[in-house]
Amino acid sequence: MSIKSLLQLILLSLIILIIGGVYFIYFSGSMVSNLSIEKLDSELDKEELNEEERLLDLENNLNKVDKNQEDKELERVELKKEKIINQNLSNIKNEREKEVFYSNTDKENKIENLTKEIEYTTSDNKGNIYKILSEYGKTNKENKDILDLVNVKGRISSEIRSEIIIISNFASYNYDSQYSEFYDNVIITYDNKKITCENFILNMSENIAVAYNNVIVENENSIMKAQKITIDIITKDITINSDTKINIENK
Repeated sequence: MSIKSLLQLILLSLIILIIGGVYFIYFSGSMVSNLSIEKLDSELDKEELNEEERLLDLENNLNKVDKNQEDKELERVELKKEKIINQNLSNIKNEREKEVFYSNTDKENKIENLTKEIEYTTSDNKGNIYKILSEYGKTNKENKDILDLVNVKGRISSEIRSEIIIISNFASYNYDSQYSEFYDNVIITYDNKKITCENFILNMSENIAVAYNNVIVENENSIMKAQKITIDIITKDITINSDTKINIENK
């Protein structure tokens, strides 16, 4: 083989190698690019799906918040309606009881017998001062020593003891025996105690009071429910004499 033929063979081999190298680099790069693009598209799709899921979760949470706010608003409106209804029922009850109170006397006697802004004050040998006030009152038809009172406030005070306050819608007061009976929405307060009941009998001559019917005794730490209790006016000790179960709740 001549030198010329050898050089031609070498040159042809180089050309083939160059063309093969260029072909391999081009197509392998394209494959890598295609794989990278497919991988990037896949990651973008996953990110988009995750974003949609986050948006859906956010929307669900917002809906839950809105629903909770709506439920709370509805509950508040219902409680307000119930409070208004109960207040109206209480007002109607008081008006009806006042009508019954006034109807026990005919018109002529009503004008003559009915008195506004009644106030009685008495004291005993133990230093207790008992004052009872009412918006309206009249003499009881069956016992002239008894006054039937409306919108009543009683106060038992002493120089050495804290005072006791009694409030009720109605009361009967015997100014001869110092015996009083408060009824309908009775509230008794002294020291840190608050007692509510339907009936409250006060016997100042014996310094004893009895609360009965739906009695609730409330202080800073607890609430006690009973049907009947007795209170010593001097010591303010409470005796529970209820036949039913006593319920005590901690605040």
